[in-house]
Amino acid sequence: MKNLRMVGFGLGSLLLLAAQLSCGGGGDPAAPSVATTLTANAGDAQSAPAGSAVPIAPSVIVRDANGNPVSGASVTFAVTAGGGSVTGGVQTTNSNGVATVGAWTLGAAAGANSLSASTGSVTPAVFTATGTVGPATVVVKDPAGDNQSAEDGTAVPIPPAVTVRDANGNPVSGVSVIFAVGAGGGSVTGGTQTTNASGVATVGSWTLGTVGNNTLTATAGILPPVTFTATATPRAACSMASPHTFGTTTNGTLATTDCRLSDGAYVDYFTTTISTAGAYVFTDSSTVIDPFLLLYGPDRWIIGINDDGDPTNQTVHHARIKALIPGATASYVLGATSFDAGEVGDYKISSAATSSAITNCEEVFAARGITTNQSLDNTDCPIGGFYSDDTWIFLRAGTTVTISMNSTAFDASLELWRQGTKVAENDNRTTGTTDAQIVYPVLADDFYLIVPTSHLTGITGPYTLIINP
Repeated sequence: MKNLRMVGFGLGSLLLLAAQLSCGGGGDPAAPSVATTLTANAGDAQSAPAGSAVPIAPSVIVRDANGNPVSGASVTFAVTAGGGSVTGGVQTTNSNGVATVGAWTLGAAAGANSLSASTGSVTPAVFTATGTVGPATVVVKDPAGDNQSAEDGTAVPIPPAVTVRDANGNPVSGVSVIFAVGAGGGSVTGGTQTTNASGVATVGSWTLGTVGNNTLTATAGILPPVTFTATATPRAACSMASPHTFGTTTNGTLATTDCRLSDGAYVDYFTTTISTAGAYVFTDSSTVIDPFLLLYGPDRWIIGINDDGDPTNQTVHHARIKALIPGATASYVLGATSFDAGEVGDYKISSAATSSAITNCEEVFAARGITTNQSLDNTDCPIGGFYSDDTWIFLRAGTTVTISMNSTAFDASLELWRQGTKVAENDNRTTGTTDAQIVYPVLADDFYLIVPTSHLTGITGPYTLIINP
């Protein structure tokens, strides 16, 4: 039996070998497999924030014609759409025929991305991924809505808008943005908006406040806000002035259609002609508003302001300006307004000539270019034993003013003050004269106080005050 089994085994082997030979066999059974297919193994159809790596590194499996895994095959991974990058882009299949890219970082722009894997002439495998928008990191203003201008109390022509973006610059939708007015006052409609699919939020409207600089902020959560600026220009009413005949009374009414000042108060303008040098008084009175009066010179520099003409009269409110005016016929402008913003109601403007003497510490304003004869008297303002005729003047930065005080009766002394600080003084004692003069380069636009007085206490007598230009 043993021999028969051995004989049978040998015969079977011979028959198998014969069959292999008759089928053309004879190749080397140790020859390597040849790659014929390459398919995705893992990591397809993922999503990740734009600019970041996908969570699963894509991998492929390489097989031969019989479906067997092919080891040792070189596979190249390359980005084909969406930007981004790979690390470990060339890999070798392992014993299971699998090759895995080191990492696939998506492009910065949100949207579709693709990655190919190829080996030899085999049809490549393609992976897709979607780059998603990241969290909001910045608010960017649309320049079209910035640096606009409109009349005060009216809306800017282009409603300001912002775009909210992530760290890669992608627009972020669904973010709440709050628009709020800043400098200048004014108002908005639709102050709370949500960014659309393009990351854009637009305020309903922005109505400017007072004349001058206005601002609007746009804030999204804890992100740094952005600021829009606009210039509120005076209404058309500001370019028109009504005539006021000097020496008479003119009736007027503050209304919401009037021009507005930077503090929000309405104002009416009147022109009046003065032809002789001297002192003049202008009054604004009302029973319904707290009047505030402005006086401008022919060059439209402010000369004087006042809101308290007669504080003892609580029934009729007055604003009174006494001004020293130079000669030559010229047109002056009166601005009738109110102490508080938004007041409306009737008022009366009046004007008259008055004494040029400065007495009893009264408030007096001087226009540039005046020459006025005055006198230090014991009824003038006493300050530490010195008498003075305090006079206000408005000066502009970049100009130089010369103030002279001439007297043959006493040793004159001049002081110039701004906001409680003495900025210049002179009594010319070193020159041996009794005159005083200040030449002052003006550093800031403001009202300055001229204090004509004497070198010694208790001195009285006449003097001449000259202001040039």
